Amino acid sequence: MRYPKYKLLILFLFAVLSCKGQPEYAFLPQNLKIDLTPFLFRNYTPLELATLSNSDYNQNQSGLITGTKLSRFLSNWSTNKPNYVFGNLIVFQIQSSGSSGRFVFFDGKQTYAYPVSNLNELLTDTRDDGVLSVDGIVGKGKKISDFFAIYGIDPAIDYVVFAQDTSNLSNLSSATFAYYALLYWGFPKERLAVLNGSIADLTASNTLFTTPSYNYANSNRAGLTKTLLRDHTSIQLTIGDLIHSIKNGNSNLEEVDPVPVEGYYLIDGRPNAAFTGTTNSTASGSKYTNCTTKTNASFVSNSCVTTYEGRVKSATNLVPTDLYDGTSFQFKSFLQLGTYLTNTGYIDQKLIYLYGEEGIRTSVVWFVLHQILGKPTRFYEAGWKQFGALGLRSPTSGSSPSAITQPASYWRTDISALADAITSNADANVPNYQLDFTRQFTKSSNKIRSEDKLFLRGSSTSGGTSGGSGAPSGGGGNACGG
Repeated sequence: MRYPKYKLLILFLFAVLSCKGQPEYAFLPQNLKIDLTPFLFRNYTPLELATLSNSDYNQNQSGLITGTKLSRFLSNWSTNKPNYVFGNLIVFQIQSSGSSGRFVFFDGKQTYAYPVSNLNELLTDTRDDGVLSVDGIVGKGKKISDFFAIYGIDPAIDYVVFAQDTSNLSNLSSATFAYYALLYWGFPKERLAVLNGSIADLTASNTLFTTPSYNYANSNRAGLTKTLLRDHTSIQLTIGDLIHSIKNGNSNLEEVDPVPVEGYYLIDGRPNAAFTGTTNSTASGSKYTNCTTKTNASFVSNSCVTTYEGRVKSATNLVPTDLYDGTSFQFKSFLQLGTYLTNTGYIDQKLIYLYGEEGIRTSVVWFVLHQILGKPTRFYEAGWKQFGALGLRSPTSGSSPSAITQPASYWRTDISALADAITSNADANVPNYQLDFTRQFTKSSNKIRSEDKLFLRGSSTSGGTSGGSGAPSGGGGNACGG
């Protein structure tokens, strides 16, 4: 059913005026039994979702926060929390490689903490963009909703911190990707944070008060990001968007975003050896075993290698290890990070397109660009894992079929117009991508974002639903306040 704009306004005003005596979370769709969610959503741009850090990280209220700031929050959340936050403080202590044996102190009433060893599994899925499925992509709507339900998070009001338990790259990249995943699904940036440094190191320096034991507590409430009426999916870059821009808008691809008016700047966030094509970016050593009998599902677990090595056309390299200290895994100073970006030749105001080996590891670079330096950035999560797979190959007898078998495929990337430093990998090290003829000539790679937009607006059941409810505040859409 379609409603003229003046009728929508009348209905909205009616709901506002009838708020008196209504429950806290009562809102127009519930009151009038009309689903206006699709009309009330706001689409946010990458620039609007960027966070410019203070040069003194201690002054940040969100984004990258210090141990001193987290300690202050935990000591008295009701007094020391940011004045725009009305919910709980929830800290995730990421333990991807074992526990430090120390746990942040929380009261179980307004502050909560959760040691978690499988954060990546909780927030990612193997997802199909319509061209080639890849793992480690931000999870479907139901998975994110389940995450909120498990840990009692209401995205309308709560504040979430992702912290390394011990200092290592695995924990850091899990923290930055978790931040990205929640931001993508509409969680306001003002209530998301990554801790600079680890719980273990900050305990040792007497910056954080921790205890040797952990007692589980949960608020037993949750909400859904769809109630926020925020669409942040613009921060995800599809391979179609990327190819369309490289070709200056002269492609026959569909459901692609136009080439940015201000121009774009392509950054490769891999180690330099992968950027130059002198080393395999996706696997090594014993992981090559029996690749010819494996399918793409094995490749996405990092068992084999892409069809070829190289880099996306015209990309510049921002080396991830330059961005953080290799011992403490704290980010370098704001001035240093800005210098590293400037040294790539970046022209301010241009929209950054970022890719790396894959989403989780490259999220560290994304976090620096988008949430510390405040640059408008779109993130090609599938990265070289997908782009480098889409090369033409006529394998020898007994080896794996290539992802691309048709020279004229719309998605063939191993051509000089789309890639540089092209170096083919050995047939025996490449898995069976199982990319059928139809997919090689499909015109859209926008399936993931389309599904997610439908889920946010409640127009699709493909993602499922999850229990819990939440007030659409903090960018929301709750006519009654809330």
